[in-house]
Formats: sequence, C-alpha cells, structure tokens
Amino acid sequence: HMLTGKNRLQRGLNFMSHLKREFRGSEPLWGIFNFGHDHLGAYTSHHFITWALPYANNKYRATDRVVVDRGAPLRDYVDRFYAAWECMEECDRTSGCYSFMYVPLAGQCFLKDRCVDS
Repeated sequence: HMLTGKNRLQRGLNFMSHLKREFRGSEPLWGIFNFGHDHLGAYTSHHFITWALPYANNKYRATDRVVVDRGAPLRDYVDRFYAAWECMEECDRTSGCYSFMYVPLAGQCFLKDRCVDS
C-alpha cells in the first residue's frame, strides 16, 4: 500500500513512489518544514509558496528566515486574501517596489522599497 510505513518519512517516501508511477515523466517534489504538528504549517513554508503557487516572473524568491531590514513600506494589501502571485504582480506594477513581505495564512502582502538579496 502506498501509505504504509512505520513513520511519516517512510509513508512520505512511499507516496512519492506512488506519484512517480501514476504521473510518469514527472518528478514530484519533497520538502521538510519545521512546524511540528501544526497542520497549517506546510502552507506557510517557502516550499509551498514557491512550488504550489508558481509565478512566471522569476525575479522573486522566498527567504528561509524573516528579513530584519525589509525597507520602507510602499503599500499594504490586507483587504482580502491575496495569492503570492498577486503580490508579485502588484509589486511589479508599483513604482519603487523591489520586494514584499507575504503572510500566507492571511493572504496579506506588504510592498517594500528595498531589494532583499540575502
């Protein structure tokens, strides 16, 4: 069975094998996130944001940590749920926007005037 195994890792690897068999020619992605038993934690990981919500413009990337100096605020999008790609498009359309902070669970984005490169 595809979901049998003594632990989560073994069940995950078995599921990856199942996906490879079912979707020949594709390579499923595997990532680990550090949120313990928080069932919503996966959705806040950079893996989910970059793999499940891809954006054709590759000038943006997720950081593994919170950036201390994010730059000055330009505009906040908090009136509804915004997908990460929508935040990217808004930053592209906003003069002086070089990065943004994204809150995945709330779908909020905060445009910044600083290019964060590390």
